[in-house]
Amino acid sequence: MRKEIEKMNKQELESQIQLKIWTYNFFAVSLLKVPSKEIIDNFLDYKKIQQFEKVELKEVELLIKQLKKLKSYKNEEWIKIHEEYSSLFEGTRGFNLPLWESVYKGSENILLDENTLKVQQYYKKWGIGVIRDIKQPCDHIGLEFSFMAWLNKSMIKSLIRDDIDEFKKYVDGQLEFLNNHILTFLSSFCEILRKKSTHQFYKEISYLVLDYVNQEIDSLLKLKEIKIFNNNDVNIQLHEDDEKQIGLYKLSEDEIKQEEKTEVISTSGRNNCGGRCIIKAHVKGGNIIKLTTDTEEESDVGPQIRACVRGRGYRKTFLSPDRLKYPMKRVGQRGEGIFKRISWEEAVDIIASEIQRIKKEYGPESRYVNYSTGVSAVLRGDRLSRRLLALDGGYLGYYNDYSSACIKYTTPYTYGTIYAGNSTKDLLNSKLIILWGHNPAETIFDPLMGYYLKKAKEAGAKIIVVDPRYSDTAAGFADQWIGLKPTTDSALMDAMAYVILSENLQNQEFMDKYCLGFDKYHMPQGVDKGENYYSYVFGERDGIPKTPEWAEKITGVDQKTIYKFACEYATTKPAAIVQGYGPQRNSNGEQTIRSSTMLACLTGNVGIKGGSAAGATYIKQHEEPELDVLDNPYKAKIPTFLWTDAILRGTEMTSKNDGVQGVEKLKSNIKMIINLAGNTLINQHSDINRTIEILKDTSKCEFIVCSDLFMTPSAKFADILLPGTSVFEGVNITTPWSQGDYIMYNNQAIEPLFDGRFEYDWLKEVAEKIGLKEKFTEGHETVQEWAKAIYEETRKNEPELPQFDEFTKRGVYKYKPRDSYIAFKEQIEDFYNNPFPTPSGKIEIFSKRLYDLNNPKEIPAIPKYIGAFEGINDPKRETFPLQMIGWHTKTRCHSIHDNNDWMEEIEPHKMWINPSDAKERNIKEDDLVEVWNDRGIIQIKAHITRRIVKGVIAVAQGAWYRANNEGIDIRGNINTLTISKPTPLAKGNPQHSNLVEVRRI
Repeated sequence: MRKEIEKMNKQELESQIQLKIWTYNFFAVSLLKVPSKEIIDNFLDYKKIQQFEKVELKEVELLIKQLKKLKSYKNEEWIKIHEEYSSLFEGTRGFNLPLWESVYKGSENILLDENTLKVQQYYKKWGIGVIRDIKQPCDHIGLEFSFMAWLNKSMIKSLIRDDIDEFKKYVDGQLEFLNNHILTFLSSFCEILRKKSTHQFYKEISYLVLDYVNQEIDSLLKLKEIKIFNNNDVNIQLHEDDEKQIGLYKLSEDEIKQEEKTEVISTSGRNNCGGRCIIKAHVKGGNIIKLTTDTEEESDVGPQIRACVRGRGYRKTFLSPDRLKYPMKRVGQRGEGIFKRISWEEAVDIIASEIQRIKKEYGPESRYVNYSTGVSAVLRGDRLSRRLLALDGGYLGYYNDYSSACIKYTTPYTYGTIYAGNSTKDLLNSKLIILWGHNPAETIFDPLMGYYLKKAKEAGAKIIVVDPRYSDTAAGFADQWIGLKPTTDSALMDAMAYVILSENLQNQEFMDKYCLGFDKYHMPQGVDKGENYYSYVFGERDGIPKTPEWAEKITGVDQKTIYKFACEYATTKPAAIVQGYGPQRNSNGEQTIRSSTMLACLTGNVGIKGGSAAGATYIKQHEEPELDVLDNPYKAKIPTFLWTDAILRGTEMTSKNDGVQGVEKLKSNIKMIINLAGNTLINQHSDINRTIEILKDTSKCEFIVCSDLFMTPSAKFADILLPGTSVFEGVNITTPWSQGDYIMYNNQAIEPLFDGRFEYDWLKEVAEKIGLKEKFTEGHETVQEWAKAIYEETRKNEPELPQFDEFTKRGVYKYKPRDSYIAFKEQIEDFYNNPFPTPSGKIEIFSKRLYDLNNPKEIPAIPKYIGAFEGINDPKRETFPLQMIGWHTKTRCHSIHDNNDWMEEIEPHKMWINPSDAKERNIKEDDLVEVWNDRGIIQIKAHITRRIVKGVIAVAQGAWYRANNEGIDIRGNINTLTISKPTPLAKGNPQHSNLVEVRRI
C-alpha cells in the first residue's frame, strides 16, 4: 500500500480491492464448503492473478503460494483434504470445530443467541441477508468473510461512481465489522483450528486468515485518508461473484423495512420427562434470545406448570454447536464413530433398499424399532417407523418399557388393570403419605407433585420417604427417612404386615369382602388352602415368621422403626403409598409391587379419598391424542429389555422361557434396527460392554439407522446417521405422563438448524420409495397436518378443548376442574355391580394365574420376599461386597442434557458412598475412584455422605459412556456395570441390582 494515499490511482485501488474480494471469498469458500481442485483453479485463473502478484503484501504472497501448491495436488491429496474438512467441520468424527461467532463471544456456547442477532442486524443495516439454502447461522465465519467480500464489492461500485463519501462509508463498515465481530473471536478459532488440524492445508489457512485480517485493519485505516480519486477516465469493471457461492443476497425493500419484534412462542418439553412444563421461547429475527416459563397466576384450573433447571437449560442443550449437521454413512468399524457426509437422497435410497432387502432375506420379523423416547410427544420417530413397517408386512414388536416394566406388568395380577392411581391433588386428603422409592423433586413424574406435597404438608399430612438414599425429596419434604438396602423392599413390607396382623390393626371387613387369597377362608377352589398370605407371614409353612427382627437382618432397618412404621401406617387414615419406579427396577421388582398392594388392601386404603391402592399410579381422566401406528401383521412381541438377546438368539426365544408373546417361538434373529431419537441402543441399556460386542458384529444385526441431535454413544453405532430437529424446530403435541389436567402444543420457534429434519419428513420419502406414501401419510404432507387431524379426533371425546387454531395460539390448554380420580371407587362403593377386572372379580392377593406358572421360587402366587440375584445374599458379595443403585438426577432426563455443562455446575456427576465404606477403602471426598465388577470398570469422583446407607453406593444414571483405550468408562456410566438378566415375571429391567467393589485410584 502506498504511503501517500490522499490521492489514489483508481486502477491501482481497484486492483487492491479486487484482491480483497478474491481473498475473502477464498477464505469463505474454504470454510463454508469442501475445497476442491475446481474451486482452486477458479481462484487462480480469476481476475488477472499476475496483477495480484505485484502487490507487496506478505499475506497475499503466502496465499498465492498456497494456492499454487494446491493446484499441483493429485486426486489422493484432495481426498485427504476432503476428509480433513469432513472431520473438522461436518461432525463425521464426533468432533465439531466451532465456526460461529456466538460460540466464542457468548460464554454459554449457544447458537442463535444475542450475538448471532447482532451479526444479522449488521447485515440488514447494509441490506444483506443469508441465503436459506446455506443452512448455517448467519454468524458463521465463512459468511462473515463473504460479507467482507460484499462490502468490498460495494466499495468498487462507489469507486466507479466517483463517490468518495460512499467509498469511505464502506471502509468504515469493514473496520466496524472487523473490530466488533471477526477479530473478537478469530484468534480463538484459529488456535483451535491449528490444534485440531492434521492436514497442512488447514494449519496454513489458520495462519493466513489471522495475519491477513490483522493486515487489513492497517490497510483500511489508510484508505480512510483518501480525499480524491485520480484517473477518472479509467474504465473499472466489477467482476460479479455467484451470490449463492458466498451465501448472501440483497434484501428487498420490504425485507429491510420489516420490523424485528420479539415474539414469545409457546412450546413445552417433548422428551421423556414427566415435567411437560411450559417453555416460552423469546424469538427475535429467528434467534432465541431467552426462555421463560409459566407466568399465569394460580387459579381454579390449577397451579403453574413451571420449568425446572433442565427446562430452563434447553437453549444450552439443544442449540449447541455440537449438533449433528448432515446425513452420514458409516465408513469405519461400527461403533468407532467414523462417518462420511452423504445427501438426504442417498440416505433415503439406502434406508428404503435395506428395509426391502432384509424383509426379503429374513422376513418382516427380522426388523425391529428400538425403544426410544428422546421425542416423547404424540408424533415421534419410533411410532412413525412402526406405522411404516406395519404397512410393509410387519416387524418384531415389543411390550413393557425400561422405566416401569414390573409395575405395569404386575399390578394387573392384583387389580386387573394398571389404572390403580388416585389423582395427585387427592394427596391433599391424605393424613400420611409414604413416598416409597419415589423422588419427584428430581425425577419429576409430573410438574405438580411437589406443589401438592407442599400443600398436603401444610395441611398437616406427615410424609415418610423410604429409600436407600436421603434424596432431595426426603430433604425437602420428609418428616422421616427410612433407609433400607436395595432389593429388600418386600421384606420390609412383609414385616409391616406381620405387625399389623399381630396387633389386629388390619381392616378385616375389607379383606373379607374384596380380597381373594388373604387367608385360608378366602382361597380359590382347587388350591391348597395353606398357600394363603396369612400363613406365609406367620411362617406356618416355612417356619419363619416375618417379624421385624427377621426383616432387620435383611433390610438393615431397625426393628423398632419397622414396628412403629407399620403401626403408624395402619392407624393413620387415610394413608397413601406412592411408589416410584426405582424399587421395581430390581431383580425381584415384581414382589415390591405386589407386597405394596397387599399393604394398601390390609389397611383398607383402596378406593377412598386420600388413600391409595399402591401399585401403578395411572389414572383415567382425559382422552389422550395418539397417532395410529396401525395393526402389526406380524404378531410376535418380545420384552423390551431382551432386544439384545433377540439379536444373538432370536430363533431360540420362546414364550415360556423368554416372555415372547403372540407366537410360541421367533422365526428370525433381529437383523435391522431403527433407532430414532434414542440412546437406549448403548447408553441406557444394561451391560454396555456386552451390548457393544453384539452390535459391533455386522453379521448379526446387519443394518442400523439412527436419527439424533448429537453424536451420542448410541449414534456411533449407526450405519446411517441422520440429523434430527430439536423441540424449537418443529411442531408437536405433548401431554403429561399419567397425571395432569392439561395438553400442550409445541409451536415451532426457529427453522431447523443445518440440514436437520424431523423423522416424518424423511420417512415419508422412504415410504414413497417402497410405494407406500399414500397409505403412510393419509394425505398429510406435514407434521402440522397430522397434529391437527389427531387433535380434532381427540376433541370428539373432549369437546371442552378449543378449536385447533386457538389451541396452537395458546400453546397450552388447562382443563376445567374435575373431581379427583380415585381408583376403584366404584368397586368399593358398589362391589356387586362393579367387580374388579380380575378373573375372580376380586382383588387377587393370591393369583391363580401366577400359581399356574409353576415357578414358586421366583414367581410366587402371593406377595412375598424373594432373595434377589446380585442382592444382599448373593454369593458374589464375597468378591463384590457393595450394592450399587442408580437414580434419576435433577440434571438429566435419562441421558438428555449430559452434554450441557450447566448441569454439571448444578450437581456434579459423582458416586455417593457412606463414610464407613469410604474409610474402609481409604477414599476421601472428590477422590477419583474405580468402580468395577465382572462386567466392566468406570472412573468417577467420590462424594462421601451419610445420605446413603452403609454397604450401598449410588451412581446417577444417564452419563454418556466414554471409554478410554483400556476400555474403562471415564465418564461414569452406571450401565457399564449393570446386569442384563431380566426380572423373572415381567422380564423387566433390573438395573438397581448390582454388586460392585470400589477402589481409590
